[in-house]
Amino acid sequence: MKIWVLILLIALGTPGCSKDLNEPPLPLLPGAEPSAKSRNDLGIEHYQAGRYFDALLQFNQANFADPTSGETHFNLGLAYLQEGNKEKAIKNFRTARKLARGNPGILESSIANELLQKNQG
Repeated sequence: MKIWVLILLIALGTPGCSKDLNEPPLPLLPGAEPSAKSRNDLGIEHYQAGRYFDALLQFNQANFADPTSGETHFNLGLAYLQEGNKEKAIKNFRTARKLARGNPGILESSIANELLQKNQG
């Protein structure tokens, strides 16, 4: 019995390969377009609850309300990565970098930086 408990503890404590994204989605900056902020906040709630498809829907609505938000594109990248859509994740991380306006959450993201470095071009 003890060995099964040990195995379970190890399994729960061991991060998954592609689904272990330690960086959270980013809130929008103060003064952001209100509809974009509201949708982004809902997307963050869904993301944190593991409802990545619902998060994608909200982040896309936030992006529709304000396509100049680097944070929204970053969040889309995270959610697309969780959904297994690497190409869309890369596209959104690239856009997030262009629109980052110095935001270290975007520019210093190990997830985005590693993915973009592996997929230059």
